[in-house]
Amino acid sequence: MNYMPRHIFISQESTNDHISIFYNEPIFIVTADKNDLAKLSLLDEAHKPGIYILIGHQRRYIGQASSATFTRLQQHNLHKDWWNKVIFFGREDGHLSKAQLDYLESELIEEFAQTSLVLDNNTQGNISYIDKLGKITAKALLVQVKDTLANIANIDLLEENPIEENEPEENNDTDQKFVNYNGKKYTGPSARQIFITVITDVLKFESLALLTPLISDNEPNTVKFIGTTARISKSGTELTKKVNGTPYHIYINYSKDMLRKRLEVVAKATEKPIDIQL
Repeated sequence: MNYMPRHIFISQESTNDHISIFYNEPIFIVTADKNDLAKLSLLDEAHKPGIYILIGHQRRYIGQASSATFTRLQQHNLHKDWWNKVIFFGREDGHLSKAQLDYLESELIEEFAQTSLVLDNNTQGNISYIDKLGKITAKALLVQVKDTLANIANIDLLEENPIEENEPEENNDTDQKFVNYNGKKYTGPSARQIFITVITDVLKFESLALLTPLISDNEPNTVKFIGTTARISKSGTELTKKVNGTPYHIYINYSKDMLRKRLEVVAKATEKPIDIQL
């Protein structure tokens, strides 16, 4: 079977190195600093319907614009002072229905809610009827956006700070760190090391079919934290750990709270008891 090549175009706004535009038909993605707001107004993409993500230190806000994304960003510039970057995306032809925008916004809010990032959204987003075809199209668009950002821009929408920017884990806690999973007690010098050991055993001894929602076909991320290839941050740091004896890599760039949540997700998927003290 012959496959048509996919063409991806990257444009950088000539007067400002902080604005990048990615074209991967039918989508476009724009990344920019908050300080670039005035220049964003000159972009055609900023005057189309889309989904946007305001980015601040450990804080996010997901919103939608049914006409011009720039208008919404202007409003947030006046009323939200914590963000310093933005990512927004849409279709090049501008054809995103209100139902699709509601669906995409709600999906992203739900995904971000599973991370340790603080969500500035007060609701789960708007709920409206979306027909089967519209939902399929919206889901495919979101996958394409994530893939383009991850593979071309080296950006994971849900990624937290690179490991080297995290504060080191304290190993001098008076309370012992441990995880009891399915009757076995796991201990170690750090929460991350315990997490790695538990997930290693899960991958070796549990049914992988139960873990399907947590497994990525390529690089792992903060939600599908088990993958088949290593994940490297933009600064060159490996964000994953290879599980010896398996083809898998696991994403480990989590806070203690997120390590706990991920272990709880695994226990729920495998229907095994777990007790966590990290």
